[in-house]
Amino acid sequence: MNKLLGNQEIKKELERGNFAHAYLIAGAAGSGKKTLARIFAAKLTEDRAGLALQDIHPDVLWLAPKDAGKNIPVDAVREFRREAYTLPNQAPKKVLIIDQCEKLNENGQNAILKILEEPPAHAVFLLLASSREEMLATIRSRCVIWEMQPISAEEGVPFLRERYPEAERIETLLKAAGGNLGKAMEYLEGGNLLTYGDLGIRFLGKLCRNKMLEADRMLAALPKGDFVVFLSSFSRLAHDFLLYKTGSGEENIVFLESVLQIKPFLGRMRLEQLYKIAALTLDTINMLKQNGNENLVKTCFIAEMGELLR
Repeated sequence: MNKLLGNQEIKKELERGNFAHAYLIAGAAGSGKKTLARIFAAKLTEDRAGLALQDIHPDVLWLAPKDAGKNIPVDAVREFRREAYTLPNQAPKKVLIIDQCEKLNENGQNAILKILEEPPAHAVFLLLASSREEMLATIRSRCVIWEMQPISAEEGVPFLRERYPEAERIETLLKAAGGNLGKAMEYLEGGNLLTYGDLGIRFLGKLCRNKMLEADRMLAALPKGDFVVFLSSFSRLAHDFLLYKTGSGEENIVFLESVLQIKPFLGRMRLEQLYKIAALTLDTINMLKQNGNENLVKTCFIAEMGELLR
């Protein structure tokens, strides 16, 4: 997986050389930030043995949250910062990579800022974050910022087909992932995204007829842990509704067959309602990540969605 697809401008900068001391690599989970960081680290350390690509190079150090959903402790940041002052073991540069920088609180970011203001000549920092806005403006101003770009179907589909030769509708799933290769692979391995698109249509039908109990039973029947997969699918479905309602082009709609089935429904819905459906679904996904009580979040989602459709 240590192959960077797309992102031609970044590749050109890698070829040009003459690197800065700090980079902020921004992009959603699955967009290739860690792949880029490994490739960049290999170049900076002149690693011909592939150690940096395997995360075992002695001069490439990583810092990330120890537990999912937890912040990176400021003490861990300070210890990591101290490592930057130690000379490299064998490479011309020491590369310090912080993954999920959005998990740094303000104190943690300020601890990094101090060394970015006066960095050791032998150190290069790679800060990986879900978006540039997650980082303090003072950090952004001291970094070269690279934004990860979506992967085109021309590059992404052959790559995915090679790894999932038995999979169907690869291009559809890559489109559903918004060109995010990692997310597309999750969809391919999970296998339920397209199935749950059809379920989403039936779920809407129950709510529109005010059959709240039947809608609740539909979601209660999901396998444990699949509610978030359903929400991801429903989020894409809501996005497709907006594309269709605004006439943005059927070629961009993932669940086109499902959307065409409910043209009368979409004709009656106001654009404002469709935006609210999309926003509620995204809010529910975030709530599920923070709360963890799937049944409670599910109940709230059904109730609020029912209110929107009345």
